[in-house]
Amino acid sequence: MPDSNDTHIGARIAEQRHIAHLTQRGLADRANVSYSLLSKVESGHKPASPAVVAACARALGIESSVLVGQPYAAEQRADRFDAPLAAIRASLENWDVPLDPELPPRPLADIAADVGAIGEARRAADYFTTATKVAPVIDELIEATHQHSGGQQERAHRLLAYAYRCVHDVVYKLGHLDLGNIVLARMSYSAERSGDPYMVILTAYLRAQSSFNTGRHEVGLRLMERSLTDVEEGARRGDRSALCVQGNLRLRATMLAARSGPAGKAQEDNARAQWQEAWETAERLGGDTQNYVLSFGPSNTLIHRVSMEAELGNYGRAVKAAETMRLPAEFGRTFPDRVGHYYLDLSRAQLWTGDRQACFDSLLKARAAAPQQTRYHPHARETVEALRRADRAANGTLANFARWMGL
Repeated sequence: MPDSNDTHIGARIAEQRHIAHLTQRGLADRANVSYSLLSKVESGHKPASPAVVAACARALGIESSVLVGQPYAAEQRADRFDAPLAAIRASLENWDVPLDPELPPRPLADIAADVGAIGEARRAADYFTTATKVAPVIDELIEATHQHSGGQQERAHRLLAYAYRCVHDVVYKLGHLDLGNIVLARMSYSAERSGDPYMVILTAYLRAQSSFNTGRHEVGLRLMERSLTDVEEGARRGDRSALCVQGNLRLRATMLAARSGPAGKAQEDNARAQWQEAWETAERLGGDTQNYVLSFGPSNTLIHRVSMEAELGNYGRAVKAAETMRLPAEFGRTFPDRVGHYYLDLSRAQLWTGDRQACFDSLLKARAAAPQQTRYHPHARETVEALRRADRAANGTLANFARWMGL
């Protein structure tokens, strides 16, 4: 954890490089990153992209979270996350031991309603509500898995796996990555007992997310390939759940391919091919679909086109792709987390193309859509820091935004 939240990612890269006794040229060669770009990133003249962060972290033998400064302990303490996170850690201690409490679990239909509400909070990127509500539900569902049998036991495990999915989103986004790995282990245990193959695939989908932090993108891609094979038959039949899962697997593969190495033709071709497959799946669905496992549709696929271009370093293309984006109002109400992420990626592209006002406008839109996601997103913080360094004049609005983020 850095001593100051004002330390930008480039400065942390330089610090870790010195610890590893590497020159800039040595790290650039080992990370397969342009020496000129690394020099500008370390000096703060260019913001560090997620791909550069992942490449440097892997070359240095550390996790990306070290370079981005997560978790942001002071901000989380101010936002009262300590108690909910402690309750989550406690709930993860048990997954296979019946405790026989005095009060038996409620009917699964009642617990399912609570799980649904937790899912809504997750989609809204409301990390605090999700973290506050989920621990007692996990405890109750674990007991239900022991008290039920047959189909009811499978349903309890299915609800439990989904609750773990919601927990994973919170702890991962807040930067508690080791805790996220424990959550995935618990989720895998219940998914395998849920009688639902899509829950098993969802576990692999989330597992691939951790490769963004470790830089093992090739592992994530292989996981997506294996999962795509598992869902292929259902997608061929036109099963909507299978199509939603297939589309999301392709989108995750798109981003993994985009970050998998230095921008080159093979990397770019793979990312674009994965995105095109996702688009074809979205066209088969015919519209945005809210699914019990993974929601999918044209809007999220178009959002990922902007993200893909930004990850490939094609910032002008990312901005151009956004110019034709028209997200349905209903999509924004249903998936504020996706809208918020879209504006965060767009702001990064606008910063690189030199349009600082548009960049800040996008940050404001991201905060309006998903405030907690924006406050805790490491590359949103990096973008704000870059704006502050570029704007030598006193800008009260930007300063207020930076203070809100904890910078």
